[in-house]
Amino acid sequence: MATPRGGPGARTKASALALAFVTAALPAACGGPPAEPAIAFTYNFGDTAFQGFLQEELDRVRPEGGVRLRVKGAEFRREDHPELTAHATELLRASELVADPAVLAVVGPGGSREALQAAPIYREGGMPNLVPNATSRLLPGVSPWTFVLAPNDSVQGEFIGAFADSVLGATRAIVLYVPDEYGIGLAAGTEAAFARRGVTLLDRFPMRFTHDCLEAAEGARPFEQLAAQAALRGVPDVAVIAARGVETGCAARALRARFPGVRILGGDGTYLDETFLTRAGPAAEGTYLVAFWHPGVDRPGSAAFVRGFTARVRRAPRHVDAVFYDGVRLAATAVWSAGPDRDAVRRWLDGLGTAHPPYVGIASDIGFGPGQRRGMLMTRVRGDSAEVVGR
Repeated sequence: MATPRGGPGARTKASALALAFVTAALPAACGGPPAEPAIAFTYNFGDTAFQGFLQEELDRVRPEGGVRLRVKGAEFRREDHPELTAHATELLRASELVADPAVLAVVGPGGSREALQAAPIYREGGMPNLVPNATSRLLPGVSPWTFVLAPNDSVQGEFIGAFADSVLGATRAIVLYVPDEYGIGLAAGTEAAFARRGVTLLDRFPMRFTHDCLEAAEGARPFEQLAAQAALRGVPDVAVIAARGVETGCAARALRARFPGVRILGGDGTYLDETFLTRAGPAAEGTYLVAFWHPGVDRPGSAAFVRGFTARVRRAPRHVDAVFYDGVRLAATAVWSAGPDRDAVRRWLDGLGTAHPPYVGIASDIGFGPGQRRGMLMTRVRGDSAEVVGR
């Protein structure tokens, strides 16, 4: 068993809830070596096509003599637990994975709040946890069992601020955000970047969490009210939206109606997919979105990933699919290199980029040594696709 460790703030109210989930799971996790080694993922619950693709990839790249690793994930469905919130479901999932002695590493969750709340479960259970696209700056200090693959919200905020200043020539900005760990962190990081660069921040506006302008009874009114409130502060050159696809699409439509010339920048939480495009409508055109991967960037294995994913999953891959793919491949590489033991896997990951070279992923090179950075891209929406305009 691992001794609980972590930086300040590791034990929060969320931690207490998480530990309640894991109490019954710990004895099972401390058993002998797994009979059927597995890598688990907590993303796209119920997506058997994505799981099948990941399984085929691990079978394809398994080294000679390497143990076969089963991909575990899609058999757990959120709809099977209607009594639980999405966050509580993530904690239940984490406790089940810790209790399964076959599971050697977990890839996910994707959201910052879920990752922060699940981290104590993985820490107490001694489970290596790779977090592909959660960006909270609190994550690296939460546990020695947590390995963050994405740049944090401060780094992403600086990236957005630099692009708005240097490329778009912005002098006045507004920031809209959802009031959770992702939105608050990215809004703060962007505000700090604007302050360093002399870009005037007219105001920061929180948005109602998960409000959908296409489905809610109030429709687009809350977003129109936000745009009207922003107009009282002045006319912005850029609007940064730290939210997911629903809120970003709805806010982009309202902002473009109020400020036709405003340039809109969205964080990595907004994917170029039907969710965003249908809500933004014509306002989607020209919107800038941060991404961790793009099919047009020449990275080792990226073109093969696009072909295989599209054929198996029957849709175009998004950047979140690519970073989860990297996470699963990296977890498998750790097992093949260190052996089928959770602590050995953790120690191998901890030495990535120092004791041994960084892992070459399709999205970025991955290492956990000091000063190692993840790649980011700025993309611009053109119709139903996007082009890379900054990195």
